Amino acid sequence: MRLNKKALAILTGLTLSAGLGSTAFAASADSFTDVPKDHWAYQALDYLAKEGVIDGMGDSTFQGGRTMTRYEMASIVAKAMQKKDVSFGDKAVLDKLSAEYAGELDTLNKKVDANTKAIKDLNAKTDKFKVWGMTRVQAGDDNGLVKDGHNGDYNNRFYMDLEGSMKINPYATARFTIEKNARTRDSEYSTLKTGDVRWVKHKKADGTYEWSERPIVYDKTISAETRDSEQADANHNGSISNIWVELALGKQHNWYTNIGRKWNGIGMQNLLLGGQIDGIATYHPIEKGHGWWFSAQYFKPSADWSSDQNIEVDDNGKVISVDRYTHRAPVAAAVDFWGPLGKYMDANIAYARVVGHELEHNDGNLGFYTGAKNFISADLKIRPFKDFSVTGSYVKSDAKYDWMKSYAGFAKFDTDWAVRMEYKGTDLNKVKSWGLYAKWVNLGVAADLGHDDEWATREPTFVSGVKGWYFGFKMVPWKNCEWETMWAPHLTENTNGRNDAGERTAYKRHILRSWVDFHF
Repeated sequence: MRLNKKALAILTGLTLSAGLGSTAFAASADSFTDVPKDHWAYQALDYLAKEGVIDGMGDSTFQGGRTMTRYEMASIVAKAMQKKDVSFGDKAVLDKLSAEYAGELDTLNKKVDANTKAIKDLNAKTDKFKVWGMTRVQAGDDNGLVKDGHNGDYNNRFYMDLEGSMKINPYATARFTIEKNARTRDSEYSTLKTGDVRWVKHKKADGTYEWSERPIVYDKTISAETRDSEQADANHNGSISNIWVELALGKQHNWYTNIGRKWNGIGMQNLLLGGQIDGIATYHPIEKGHGWWFSAQYFKPSADWSSDQNIEVDDNGKVISVDRYTHRAPVAAAVDFWGPLGKYMDANIAYARVVGHELEHNDGNLGFYTGAKNFISADLKIRPFKDFSVTGSYVKSDAKYDWMKSYAGFAKFDTDWAVRMEYKGTDLNKVKSWGLYAKWVNLGVAADLGHDDEWATREPTFVSGVKGWYFGFKMVPWKNCEWETMWAPHLTENTNGRNDAGERTAYKRHILRSWVDFHF
């Protein structure tokens, strides 16, 4: 651009009048590659570029031989007008320049306003709809997932959790999640299969049925395609699995309320409840509560469970038909309190009560199928020294049905215990950050409303109690990527079988899994 000596002198005077001294050009550098250091305007151009008054051509060149447009000159004047500590005389010159280029300055201001509005509109649209989530690649070995008809959901798979939010107004947001399991080993899908010994019914020639325990012949193949279908895996088949609304209610908009279907947990380790629910929950900081919060919830766990019954076979033992019986989860209400106890300790206390159920029990009361109606839980987390914490969790119910106690075996009947120790931890933004953990559990049969932690201590094995240790390591090999490996060498779990003495049997389960989560 052609910037004549007069214009350059004026602008140099405007920008340097307040700072001409021994240090004005003390640290000169090549702002433009096509301006020699011995050029008479070198220092002035370099200073103006550093002060943001001139930009050159945007490619580190000044191109002083090119004719400057009036809009370019107006842009330089506008930037000079933003300088502070301008002398009275220079301000008079600047006023004349601004009058000379008033039309161009007005056009530039309109363009800036239009661009600013466009940016604000774009930001508003971007803020209105957001999508994030993670993809998991997982492999491992778990003898518990192929035993007694249990499935392999949590072992070898590709998994994606896609989450989204749609802002309705400053105090209301619609949320959704889409989850997809893509299982990689068909051999782990063991529902009914040839050789299973089951109680079956057989239609005799006279039209009556006889019941017997016998091996069956089942020719329906289970594959990844069928196992990942909507009928077989309603919550992880790639359709919308959860949808709810988040509201900020009250005069101060600090009653944070969720309405709809979503994953929900109660307790530091989600021991009282951890799973998909349908209902409403509100969370509120306690005024003058020193960091304590309160929540009230009304919900039905959507993790209903079902069993195959009335298996009919032909004369050769081939399965003709299977009836599936669904056991509905109870409707429950809960209150929860949590917050700090000093600088190095946190606590959580919760109470839940079954307030409705599809079926009535023999005593005429509504309740869980275990007979439990009341649940209490307590969690305590302490940090005895830097980077190390211990969390203990306890749940107890008033389950009372004697016939349920026969399912307990070695396990507790009406109590859950879990202790987790953690050292350090990961930060997705810090490559090479890492952490270690160890967890001990003793989960009873009828203690909680249901939970599904990431290690499948109950689901998908559907056992009636589990006890043992888990050990794990995690680290961040790349930004937004987390690698984790978990090992459970000796878990003791009940089965649905009995020994010759009629006692509930158990088996030793071992798990070794490794996975990488890619967050986006």
